[in-house]
Amino acid sequence: MEKRDDKKSQATQVIIFGSEFSVVSQESPDYTHKISDFVDRRMIEIASELNLADPTKVAIMTALDIADKLLQRRKRRKTEKARAVEAVERLGRYLDRTNRNEGTR
Repeated sequence: MEKRDDKKSQATQVIIFGSEFSVVSQESPDYTHKISDFVDRRMIEIASELNLADPTKVAIMTALDIADKLLQRRKRRKTEKARAVEAVERLGRYLDRTNRNEGTR
């Protein structure tokens, strides 16, 4: 199995918000384009929603938006995991009670 450290870095040319960048990554060019396309689309949306033209302000607002969504998703995942653990524990207690009750019959 190939380790991430064993991959060679490569430069991929991308265009984000009208500017060309050379992104050096160990990921495939397709993946790098997928990420850059996502950021580009979000920057265009935010520039339009907030009526912003300054690329630096748009980039900062986009970074804040993406970070907010990431943190919200992490929080939801943590909550969902806690609920799943609680449900499994309840099921375990139920099965223990059921097994004890069947053993007394």
